[in-house]
Amino acid sequence: MKKFFSSLLAMIMLFTFIPDPISAAGSLTATKTASKIMVDGVVKSFDAYTIDGNNYFKLRDIAYILSGTTKQFDVTWDGGKNAISLLSGRPYTVIGGEMAMSTGGKTKSAILSTSKVYLDNKEITLAAYIIDGNNYFKLRDLGSTFDFYVEWDGKKNSIEIESMFSYIPENTGDSYSYRSDINLENTQKDYISNTASISPVQQFSYKNEGFAYAYVKDKSLIIVTPSKQLSVEMKYPILGDVISDDDGNIYVVWGKQNDSNGLINENVFISKYSPEGQHIKTTGFVGKSSPWGDSNAAKTKTPFSSGNSVSVIADGILVNYHSKLRYDGHQSDNAIAVRTSDMSVYQLPNDTFSGHSFNQSLIYSKLSSRILFASQGDAYPRGFRINNSNGKYGDSNEIVFHFYLEANANYDMSIVNKTFAQLGGLAETSKGVVLVGASAKSISEAAKMEKQNLFIQIFDPLAKELSPSTFVGGSSRSGATSFDINDNKNSPLTEVTDYGVIWLTNYTDKNVIAPQVVVADDRIVILWTEDSKPAPESFYMVLSAGGDVITPATSLGRIQLNSYEMPIYHNGLVYWAYTYNGKLRVVSIK
Repeated sequence: MKKFFSSLLAMIMLFTFIPDPISAAGSLTATKTASKIMVDGVVKSFDAYTIDGNNYFKLRDIAYILSGTTKQFDVTWDGGKNAISLLSGRPYTVIGGEMAMSTGGKTKSAILSTSKVYLDNKEITLAAYIIDGNNYFKLRDLGSTFDFYVEWDGKKNSIEIESMFSYIPENTGDSYSYRSDINLENTQKDYISNTASISPVQQFSYKNEGFAYAYVKDKSLIIVTPSKQLSVEMKYPILGDVISDDDGNIYVVWGKQNDSNGLINENVFISKYSPEGQHIKTTGFVGKSSPWGDSNAAKTKTPFSSGNSVSVIADGILVNYHSKLRYDGHQSDNAIAVRTSDMSVYQLPNDTFSGHSFNQSLIYSKLSSRILFASQGDAYPRGFRINNSNGKYGDSNEIVFHFYLEANANYDMSIVNKTFAQLGGLAETSKGVVLVGASAKSISEAAKMEKQNLFIQIFDPLAKELSPSTFVGGSSRSGATSFDINDNKNSPLTEVTDYGVIWLTNYTDKNVIAPQVVVADDRIVILWTEDSKPAPESFYMVLSAGGDVITPATSLGRIQLNSYEMPIYHNGLVYWAYTYNGKLRVVSIK
């Protein structure tokens, strides 16, 4: 009898300690997610849970929040088949209860879902649990399935969902198109600035591969092309520009500030590297300004100050055009050049065109077989000036677009420095050279209060003088301005007229900021930012070679710009790279 009861007790104990099948295989503890959740930059409240270290979201909530984006999908339920059907690309059908918050404690029981899941009528496998009768899916699985970006930011304790960007698998590291934890300033300018600046991300076209970019990390210059990454030592602390030739050699323009007392040193340099990143040769410059002869006062003290640095390679000559702070305290532009074959100095006819010069642009014009320089000058001369390398310093006859200056400025830089305009850049189509900019529309006192609007001018680079016939389309813009920043006698203003101005926006409540231009298959593509409320927003527009609108102003949504770097066109797409909140992305539009 004792044996019988012992055996019976053993069996009871055995069955008592066998786990419940559902609890072991399908039931887990779900803990309310305490992290901040951002969707396309906006904080949203979700009924989300953490299960076994992963974030699970209510399926219908994700479908609801993505509806109307390019990553939208619909959800249907077939009770007879115990199946969930997901239909990609379709707007979500609201049934009620979406985004509702559950009641009860912070922890709940999550039972493994046994429902089949179909994506566009094909069965797929997704991790899912049932909590309080609702299906919760792993967020990263949904991101992968519908190609939306998901990231966990441990520093901010936040979950980020971005519909504009593609899914990146967890722990994949940096790639060509995405880099995390980048210690760089944001590249987009969200407000009007009197001067341009050097972007922390330089971008250029690399051989037949397409878009490439470079940035500084610690004490190295990181160069990224579609096929490789190079790292070269920062020879000099101030990065100016990066460009490559048809053979894949890379040229870096950089410099250093000269803090020595009276000793003039080379402090602007062009370095050549092989396609493998091996240093070949560096050529240095003191920043001589020909109009001042050998005067040390006009040489470069700080390169790339209050302006930009741009380069072009044509006929074996690399020309760089940049801003600089001189030893006498004034600011101006400076052009330097080398022969790419041996890196010897190539002497341009002139090297200084404007002062002050708050932004610079540079292209090789195939129509004129010349390099053209564009400058945003506030004084000598005052306006958008376009010239070739024979241009004379301060020549107001080469102004294509004037800026207003009041009488009696009396060398007050708080007055003179305000140009009420921003240089976008130069490009060239079959119809002519394109100048893109933003400006107040008036050449009068009204300019002080007007918003800055987007415009273009298209002109013949072979024209001998500026006249209405020089320009393609557009209308005239007339007014009166002072040309004398030293005037203290309230001298009469000078009547001026700009030709061929094509206004592309007509804002009275917001400004166009830092416009950019690139030509794509003989079409003009313009990008810009607006200081819209409640947050700045960026746009693009496509024009014909002659300036007719093909694609009107189109929002880029959450995508930001690289404000002072021209985008790159390659194989039907316009590319650029930008940084925002410590992340770098390569993006494109068609």
